[in-house]
Amino acid sequence: MDVVIEPLIVPTTLDAPDAEGFLAMVEIGNDAWQRWSGTDLHEDSAVEFRARAQETPYRVMLGAIARVGGEIVGACRVDIDKTTRESCEIDVMMTEEHENGGPVVDALEAEAERIAREHGRTVAQSWTIHRADPVDERLVPPTGAGWIPADDSSTRRMLAAGYRLGQVERNSRFDLQGDFEPVERLLAEAIATAGPDYRAVWWAGPTPPEYADGYAKAIGRMHSDVPSGDLVMEESVWDAERVFERDRRFAQAGTVFGVTLVIHEPTGEVAAFNELTIGPDRTKATSQWGTLVMPEHRGHRLGSIVKCVGLSKWHEAVPESPCVSTFNAEENRYMLDVNEKVGFVPASYAGAWEKKLS
Repeated sequence: MDVVIEPLIVPTTLDAPDAEGFLAMVEIGNDAWQRWSGTDLHEDSAVEFRARAQETPYRVMLGAIARVGGEIVGACRVDIDKTTRESCEIDVMMTEEHENGGPVVDALEAEAERIAREHGRTVAQSWTIHRADPVDERLVPPTGAGWIPADDSSTRRMLAAGYRLGQVERNSRFDLQGDFEPVERLLAEAIATAGPDYRAVWWAGPTPPEYADGYAKAIGRMHSDVPSGDLVMEESVWDAERVFERDRRFAQAGTVFGVTLVIHEPTGEVAAFNELTIGPDRTKATSQWGTLVMPEHRGHRLGSIVKCVGLSKWHEAVPESPCVSTFNAEENRYMLDVNEKVGFVPASYAGAWEKKLS
């Protein structure tokens, strides 16, 4: 089989002559994740993905497409945070006829690793998604929490490429059209426990300047203060300008963010935050991005506050969205408990993989 590898171009517009490869990558990735997860919770909008893929002073996305007989049958991308030094995230996707490995997958894996090394990265991290169906043969991460199927195509592909499983995350779904009574009850209990020292703030759209510095600091700590299993985690550098840059870029694509903060009144610090986001099609699933309670403020049920305030406000702001999709480490029992109490149910499981690049 003759596999031709070409650079992935991020087009200036989606109707540009050079947009073919980018559009094919989004379509192949959506098809693969729906096939592997058994859900439609992870579908990317090409408009939104182009906003994510644009190079900024903080991030760059590079990649390649694979052709066989002139047809695009796979793609890879390498996401690099310029404020870190070692790691990068690699994603390889392919059409169904190539998902069990072979020349297409081998060529894309090799090209992704070449790009990573060329940019000085020594650690590759990647994700796989798996159905929530029970299986007999399970692969358990070093944390001992959770499992993924030991013998499906994604697991076999990662092991063959030299990756090791470092963590398992649960993908959970919350019905935005369902009963909000558990959300309201949990919120009232959490506010009573937290007391007057903590105040919740919520907005949708651009970040209010008065909260940008504290919010940026909290985002940066996502990489150091959340359960990371047996994975290399580097703290990403965030400041107010990086937050504003992200706001501008995604607003141009029609994406909206709903952000909940908890402010510690005696110090003015951001003690916890939660992010919900949706692309230009408001009838699609909502994605939860970051949720974090700062370690120095844990024990006051702030996780319940940001989660419940976010869900309630989001339901009012984006009533068309059917559900929220979120990922949490299987060893993060506290946040899983919060999710289960408000009504999140398991939808799929994700494997977090890592490979040291020579």
